[in-house]
Amino acid sequence: MNRCFRLTKNFEFINVYRAGKRWSCAYFNMYVKKNNLERTRLGVSISKKVGKSVVRNRLKRRIKEIFRESIGNIKKGYDVVISVKPETANIEYGQMKKEIKNLLRRGRVWDD
Repeated sequence: MNRCFRLTKNFEFINVYRAGKRWSCAYFNMYVKKNNLERTRLGVSISKKVGKSVVRNRLKRRIKEIFRESIGNIKKGYDVVISVKPETANIEYGQMKKEIKNLLRRGRVWDD
């Protein structure tokens, strides 16, 4: 995923946490806030409670890939932060994809 589609700075994450809206499911918390850009940016937050670095990096790569595959269906102009819960470490890729798409639909960021 191109760097312009990512949230990279700590203040960007804090801004979304404070001013955005939150939706959650069994595996993820999602925070969404409008930005004034022509693109939607993604940030992934994973605590050390989830697992060792290998597990956390694998989850981060999968979430970014799901976002990249779905970028055509995601509305433009939002900052999205996905926070991973510890239960996520053992779920399959397909289930993860389904849960993230459901969260994006609930947050009204998904465009069919």
